Amino acid sequence: MSMIVDEIRNVILLFSNPAWQNVESIPSTIIKNLTALSTSLSYSSRVLENITVLTSRYAKTTNGVINGFLYVPTLRPDDPCVKDSAGHVPKRAVRRPDLPPTNYFLIALTPWISRECSRSYLDAARRDPINAFIFYKTDNPKDAPPPPDSSEWDLEEGGKWKEQSRFPIYAISGQSGRDMMHNLSLYSGNMTTIPYGPHILDMYAMDPHDYVRVWTELRVSTPSNLPGLWVYFLIVVGVLLVVITLISSLMHLVQSRRRASLARRVRAGEVNLEGMGIKRLTVPMDHIKTFPLFTYHYEPSVGSPPTSPRHGRTRRGSRGTGAIVPTSPTSNRASTFSEKSPSSPTGAFQAATDYQPACEICLRKYQNRVTVIRELPCGHIFHPECIDEFLNEVSSLCPLCKACMLPKGYCPKITNVMVRRERAIRRLRDRVEVEDEDDTSPPGLFRRMMNAIKKTITGRGDSKSTPTLTELRARPRPRPRSIAVEKDATTNPDRNNSGEEDPGSPTDLARRRMLELAGTQPDDGEPHFTRWQRMRTRVFPGF
Repeated sequence: MSMIVDEIRNVILLFSNPAWQNVESIPSTIIKNLTALSTSLSYSSRVLENITVLTSRYAKTTNGVINGFLYVPTLRPDDPCVKDSAGHVPKRAVRRPDLPPTNYFLIALTPWISRECSRSYLDAARRDPINAFIFYKTDNPKDAPPPPDSSEWDLEEGGKWKEQSRFPIYAISGQSGRDMMHNLSLYSGNMTTIPYGPHILDMYAMDPHDYVRVWTELRVSTPSNLPGLWVYFLIVVGVLLVVITLISSLMHLVQSRRRASLARRVRAGEVNLEGMGIKRLTVPMDHIKTFPLFTYHYEPSVGSPPTSPRHGRTRRGSRGTGAIVPTSPTSNRASTFSEKSPSSPTGAFQAATDYQPACEICLRKYQNRVTVIRELPCGHIFHPECIDEFLNEVSSLCPLCKACMLPKGYCPKITNVMVRRERAIRRLRDRVEVEDEDDTSPPGLFRRMMNAIKKTITGRGDSKSTPTLTELRARPRPRPRSIAVEKDATTNPDRNNSGEEDPGSPTDLARRRMLELAGTQPDDGEPHFTRWQRMRTRVFPGF
């Protein structure tokens, strides 16, 4: 595992009188840290940069720290490197004999002079309890030492020397190495020979026979190959964003297909948005003008029940001249709605009543051969000013039978709210039908077995004889609640001197009747949603 050195720190430690003077004594113990007492009277240094890790194998760390006495490995007297390194290693530099005879760990410091000398120093260090080895290039100034794979660190062994060493090896700049070597030679004796020794003795009343040495600490760290916590956080956030984007895109795609499907069914007349209470719609005035205008004509035969005013009527031409339509029985136009679209313009409509003596919007009676009426495709008749404003501004459904008056193939802009409501209504209808079917099945285990067998054979379970949706819609609907009308002509300013109302814009009573006939206004949006709910709905339209 790779390791980096964050800092090399050197301090001066004071020890008790050593036991190397051929006198039986207790092992030397650390008394004080002189650097901590006074940085101005003792040596201290910190190397924070230009440190190269040649090999980090066999590094023995305690809480990320490698420490020990700084020293120079002792060469054999006949080794040629003794003479070659004399100019770089002072004679007073601390060697192994200058250290206390205790089991303190050591850190070696030597110059890289040549391959032979470096090999000799490494061999000498292997005989000592060493924790780390530090090289410095003599020809290297303050620059960083060469990288670990440089040929300058080659001992012509193919890099085996790094594997054979049982300790980590580091390299520092030449300037830092020379400074550490110089102070290593200054602090190799007792209190009487070190720099500022007399001052330290006077200040702290120490024993002159105590000695001081350089203590070195290497703070190392192991870079993790795993990314940091913030990288994990970014990865998690990125994955969440990708998942949210994919889910949102998929839901938008599904909703887009659902909107297209609903629009297609609306254009085909299979779904009546306003009839299902999904969205309030209005009819374009151009399409309303295509509904025919007639002059009201009603003359019942003596002794016969009232007949439809359409048996005999005068139709308005484009130029204002009327033509009398001969009286003839009309075909029975009463039919039921389609289950898919109860008020589709392309389907059959509920028949108008045979006798329509008054406009159901303003509640004014028609005058025979005088009042102009507009007939809707469903057969109901109204004053043009009443029905035109109703269809164009209030609702697209017939005020009486709720048949759709929109043009064939017309479809408003479909929104996700419409899709959700239409699907909810369709699911509710299917659930009601399924519950009605289940209510007629035999109870208990036999009931479940019978349903399972019938669903396997026919795809449906038992069903009871209930009226279909078409039959339910074909049943007579309750007539709208009437609003009381004042019969006194003086209470209605729209009446003329003859007691009849003048044609024109609808009265306030008629407009109130329009709102009552139109029913409850469908909620086109979602105003009750909070901002967070609206934002969630935009991102995830399926919720």
